[in-house]
Amino acid sequence: MKNHPLKAGFESFSFSDEISSAINQLGFKQPTEIQLKTIPVILEGKDVLARADTGSGKTAAFALPLLDNLSNQNIYSQIGRSKRFNAAERVHSNCVRILVLVPTRELAIQVADVFNQLSQNIEPTISCQSVYGGVKINPQMKALRGGADVLVATPGRLLDLVNQNAIKFNQIKTLVIDEVDRLMKGDFQEEIEQIIKLLPNKRQNLMFTATFPDSITHLIREVMTDPEIVNMDEFINESKTVQRVITVNHHQKNDLLAHLLHENDWEQVLIFCSAKRTCDNLVKKLEKRSIKAVAMHSNKEQSARMTALKNFKSGDTRILIATDVAARGLDIEQLPCVINYDLPRSPNDYVHRVGRTGRAGQDGLVISLIAHHEYQHFSVIERHNGLAIEREVLEGFEVDDVPPPLPRKSPKKKKAKLNKKQKAKQDSEVQTENPTAPLLEKEKEKEKDIETEVAVNAHIWGKKR
Repeated sequence: MKNHPLKAGFESFSFSDEISSAINQLGFKQPTEIQLKTIPVILEGKDVLARADTGSGKTAAFALPLLDNLSNQNIYSQIGRSKRFNAAERVHSNCVRILVLVPTRELAIQVADVFNQLSQNIEPTISCQSVYGGVKINPQMKALRGGADVLVATPGRLLDLVNQNAIKFNQIKTLVIDEVDRLMKGDFQEEIEQIIKLLPNKRQNLMFTATFPDSITHLIREVMTDPEIVNMDEFINESKTVQRVITVNHHQKNDLLAHLLHENDWEQVLIFCSAKRTCDNLVKKLEKRSIKAVAMHSNKEQSARMTALKNFKSGDTRILIATDVAARGLDIEQLPCVINYDLPRSPNDYVHRVGRTGRAGQDGLVISLIAHHEYQHFSVIERHNGLAIEREVLEGFEVDDVPPPLPRKSPKKKKAKLNKKQKAKQDSEVQTENPTAPLLEKEKEKEKDIETEVAVNAHIWGKKR
């Protein structure tokens, strides 16, 4: 039986006046369950391993107590303001006190923005920087010369800075790994392991995850010391998100999508596709139906991605079409609807997509459009996430009894094979024309859609199978 956590206000945490005023200015009324469970433990300096659904307020769950420790050391002993900031304890040049690792550029920018907003009243000023690939490294190196109290980074760019001798880790007090289930996959896993070896042994470790795959268990054992485990499955899910599944012939998906967008008065819609090319093609197909949309994926330049996300958050863009690069961690207030034009490859990623809507107790709607060839895969998603969603059929879009043939894929063009000398010459020419191209290509490679990974070791969270 699930527990009901005791409700308490932010005043129960005895935050410093600076943090409390920022909370009020940002309009935070009541802490979420994840905040109630993790903030007291983080304030005590313990390691924390927390599983919480996307949209549960986990960024503030670690940002608030970490900033409070920075702004008001030893608050309970009532040390005078002039003594709270000892120059010897301030961050040194190229050093960092709190390191936050995240998987994507958009999430790095968003998490850094949360830290900046919550620290706006702290004097002396708290320095918070974000570093990520896909942009020039020199401005980031310059920004780190004065040190950073908080650094939010993607692993690849952080290692680039290490190789440039632009960052030192000897002052680190806390390591936060956000979206740890994503960061322990593929190239990310190797980079995380490299970074861990560079950090001082004595530090506080915080890990947040939406799922618990087997890939993260080794990291937990290696990094954490007697962690406090917080599993939000123990609490009642008060989500107001409605999930619908509409069956359709695959060749009618575009017509059905256009019909839904015309017939409903959603102020904004986030549409997920499985491939970057599908995003771009869908934008063109909707435009032919007089529906304006913008695509966002890892092949887009960073400036274009930031502009697309900024315009979508502000409401200037009504429809955003994206790959799973937008599925994790992006906080879009009052997003009424998410549409799965394609299903995600991983059942875990379905959870993250759902979490883009219905945030902070708001009403939300998720619609998945599935054709015959997707029936079985959606059943796997349902079993994995404990769902049972009724299949709907809309008038005028009834599915055929016999699945219509899928379109043939265009044959891939074969690239000419190059010997080592020719390849080295080609790489040299590319780097001469655009020095940041290899770094950008590396970031794009890491942001490919996530392969399916079945969650295991659920017994660690106290679930019964």
